[in-house]
Amino acid sequence: MKRLLIPTDFSEISKNSIIYGFKLAEKLQLDVYLIHVLELYKFAAGTSETELISSILPVENIKEMEASATESFTKIMEELEPFLSKDVTYQIKVVSGHLINELMLEASVEETEMIVVAVSGSQDLISRFTNSTINALIEDSSCPVLIIPSGCSYKEMNKVILATDFRKADLDVLEKFITIYGKFNPEIKVLHISTKANDFKTELKFAGFKQLITEKIKYSNISFKLMTHKNTVQGITENLKAENADLLLMLKEHESFFKSLFETSKTEKITHYIKIPMISFHETNGKNK
Repeated sequence: MKRLLIPTDFSEISKNSIIYGFKLAEKLQLDVYLIHVLELYKFAAGTSETELISSILPVENIKEMEASATESFTKIMEELEPFLSKDVTYQIKVVSGHLINELMLEASVEETEMIVVAVSGSQDLISRFTNSTINALIEDSSCPVLIIPSGCSYKEMNKVILATDFRKADLDVLEKFITIYGKFNPEIKVLHISTKANDFKTELKFAGFKQLITEKIKYSNISFKLMTHKNTVQGITENLKAENADLLLMLKEHESFFKSLFETSKTEKITHYIKIPMISFHETNGKNK
């Protein structure tokens, strides 16, 4: 059966992703696979990714750490039990290794539909799932990544925005999302932000892209919007607010948008821009598995 992969570090932030993930899994009739990674490896300066330097720890110490993590898993699941659907089947797993590498290994499993991860909007909330970690997940994951902003409660995805740059892969993203969630008939709006006012070439591209989607995507509850804004990122985020959207769909290859989200100063966080969940797709994982 298809599953949601939810990494956790047992922080308050990741508790939110567990609760959200269970509600989504119940909605989509998916299993949940929870994983905690004990990072017992580190990269040495100047070495390649394959040249891992293991921390010098006796086997007994590693086993103690794994046992402690398993105990923490039990405690957190008992704490969250009142918020989790009993209809959702789940598994827990503790592994040792490099965080991103282990998550990518689990994401590559055919049954994995999506990774669900929460991100902090405050420096006061400690979590291993920092902007740089989530950026690495988006960069390397073989399946879509659902990012849950801090404090974001589960909400039905009734209104969805797909931000497009007229890439063919955006059609694959749309098809993939509709395959997962289309049976609930969410309203989907395809949005393009143009930084040039009255740009006939952009309008022509938009009209062609709209026709292509209409012909290729067999889904009726879909509309299109072309708007002008001097800043693409601000245009998208302002439109999300104006439309009261529940979810943003993005192709990872929209480089400028993701740089603005993740290459931020210490005082700026992703939730400064995005206050609703966002699913990131690669061109490769936009296609149905």
